[in-house]
Amino acid sequence: MRFIVIVGPAGSGKSTLTAQLSSAMESQGASVVKVNFDPAADKPPYDPDVDVRDYVTVEEFIDKGLGPNGAMVSAVDALIGHVDKIRQEVEEFRADYVIIDTPGQLEPFAYRAGGPLVLDALIQDDKSLVVFLMDAVFFEDPVDIVSILTLASSVNVRFKRPQLNVISKADLLPPDVLNNVVERLHEEGYLEDALRDSRLLRGLELQLSMSLARALYEAGYVGQLLPVSAYDEASVRELYGKVQEVLEGGEDYRAYDVDEKQDED
Repeated sequence: MRFIVIVGPAGSGKSTLTAQLSSAMESQGASVVKVNFDPAADKPPYDPDVDVRDYVTVEEFIDKGLGPNGAMVSAVDALIGHVDKIRQEVEEFRADYVIIDTPGQLEPFAYRAGGPLVLDALIQDDKSLVVFLMDAVFFEDPVDIVSILTLASSVNVRFKRPQLNVISKADLLPPDVLNNVVERLHEEGYLEDALRDSRLLRGLELQLSMSLARALYEAGYVGQLLPVSAYDEASVRELYGKVQEVLEGGEDYRAYDVDEKQDED
């Protein structure tokens, strides 16, 4: 089995992409298990094959007096007691791929100990990658671009897996942003120049943003960003192709800078 972990901020389109990506993969002959990993999910736009709500729900902890965020943290932590059964459910399908649709709220899942711990226990030694979704709205301003790429890099550090960075809802990207920003982000220094030209930052804020942008380039995080629209079948199929490329490339694959890896080869 190969695991695809869909991660991203709230509203970035994780569940919608899970539905469309699984459909595209199945249309090309792959068998796919869809796992709803969100204890607070209401009505996912797909029929989960495995659902953590059969084991734990956020409502259980809200009923105990916890707030929404505390209940989510506790629910994710509680999954560790059920992960063996969840893994067994997944294995029974004998599928080629497993898509894990993670909780809508990124912070309680990625930045607490429970999220990475549960994922590690579920995936074990199988090949896996993280698909990190970045909403298209973040790419119209250089400050927002630095912010979302910094978040993507921190998620990569947290989950310690190959990561493919995807611009979701790409159909909402204005043509000039797609052609003049997204297509040029890989050019070293482009983002720093854009920040320097921006009139929104001065002083320490500009220095910090410039330093972050420089660090992102040096670490290879401003490599290939894949624009995807869940409603554009061609872009979803392209994502599937990149997923296959990464998973067959090994655990040390620089998913966030595909071109650099190919040059090294």
